[in-house]
Amino acid sequence: MPTQRFFNLKEEKRRAIVRAAVHEFSRVPYSVASINQIIKEADISRGSFYTYFEDKDDLLQYLVSGFREKCRERVYAQLELKQGDLFETVCTMMEQIMDAGSESRGAELYRNALTELNPVTQSRMMGIKGFLYEDEVYCQFIHGLYERIDLARYPMGNEAQLACLVEIMLVLVIKAVSMFYMGAADRERIMEVTRRQMYILKNGALSGSMPEESPAVRLDRRPEKKEISYER
Repeated sequence: MPTQRFFNLKEEKRRAIVRAAVHEFSRVPYSVASINQIIKEADISRGSFYTYFEDKDDLLQYLVSGFREKCRERVYAQLELKQGDLFETVCTMMEQIMDAGSESRGAELYRNALTELNPVTQSRMMGIKGFLYEDEVYCQFIHGLYERIDLARYPMGNEAQLACLVEIMLVLVIKAVSMFYMGAADRERIMEVTRRQMYILKNGALSGSMPEESPAVRLDRRPEKKEISYER
């Protein structure tokens, strides 16, 4: 996260740096996003940049920190609306994300970050620095979930067990949202497959029953490939 020196800057300069960073991370994939381009647009020196942030990862974490907090609160609120049903909460939030569209600059930033980074870097981007239940931020999030889920329906033995379940769900969600942002599949197909995956996760692979697949959504259907431009 930013140093105190960054927060000591005038608000106008802080906003200029954030605007430049959002523009660059939205313009190109994370791996090719250029610190040189950011400092040029923000009109700061390279030396100054490194007195504000450790590196490119640090800057991206700061950019998504507000999103992370809003997302956590939305999960909690949705979980209460769904009467503690964690699986329905996840599916509903995925639908909301996709319904919000993928054309905004913010969506471009998350698309570029989520679709290219490996799971470790994705976790770091979201502020999770430790592994699974060893990270304090993740523990706090899991604790909030544990207080809100319907334990009669989902008898998690403890918060550590819930953390393992949520970790698996996050992998599925990040992949699905990335597929949507990349245009690899349409909303209907993504939600159909995700709900089937959640069903298996919820009921167990050995339960012996599976929901019928929609005739309109075939798992073996190959979607058209879409070219994505990263022109300035």
